[in-house]
Amino acid sequence: MRWFSAVRDWARVHLFRIGTAALTLVLLGLGFFYSPELLTWWLRGTMRIIEEFAGLLPYPWGDRVEIAMKTLGGHFWFQITSAIILVRVMAWSVAAGWRHRRSRQAPKVDGDTSTPLPIDC
Repeated sequence: MRWFSAVRDWARVHLFRIGTAALTLVLLGLGFFYSPELLTWWLRGTMRIIEEFAGLLPYPWGDRVEIAMKTLGGHFWFQITSAIILVRVMAWSVAAGWRHRRSRQAPKVDGDTSTPLPIDC
């Protein structure tokens, strides 16, 4: 049954990835209709990052990278990817805080190595 836990872990990871990507796309869609100024800010911020990164490269390569990113749609994928990473970091921090809070609330008995009792809500 060792393979079952590996498959379960694999499925959990990919469900998290798919869920955060879908959540990001939904949030971007809602932002398009309800607060386009945030999307404009996000677009300008990611463009600034591309320009700054390209400016660090030597002469012909910096211009080439910037043109490739902006012309071939790399800026679009960079925006989506960075938004997904931001959503994942926020989800991770919420989950880490929740786990930390639960571990502090769990009753501990000296010398008892069994699992803690469930917490009544």
